[in-house]
Amino acid sequence: MTTLPSGNAVGTKATILVIDDDDDIRDVLAIVLDEAGFRVVAAANGREALECLREEPRPDLILLDLMMPEMDGYQFRAEQQRDPALRAIPTLIVTAGTVTSRVEALGAEAILRKPVSLRRLVDTIRRFC
Repeated sequence: MTTLPSGNAVGTKATILVIDDDDDIRDVLAIVLDEAGFRVVAAANGREALECLREEPRPDLILLDLMMPEMDGYQFRAEQQRDPALRAIPTLIVTAGTVTSRVEALGAEAILRKPVSLRRLVDTIRRFC
């Protein structure tokens, strides 16, 4: 888990947990979201993200990639749904894969396809934060 630096005052911003195995994607999202006024915490896979979620404070929203090593987004989402405290955290899926009924069945608040418009991503996050 990585907490990425922020230039804004801590405590006044919603926290976004970015779960993606691609370092470059995590870095770009952290920059974009920080500039949009969010605090960003990042994890490289579902297992790392679950460790992060077991700590306080919990994020206000999760951005979830599906295809990752060690624990993919499907496994992560199943674990998240089993825990009532984690289930309540809004989750947005950001995937390069095809949006199938299996993806839709994950019950995320939104599903965005990569490459995602950064404006659309930020607008969608703001709807839930």
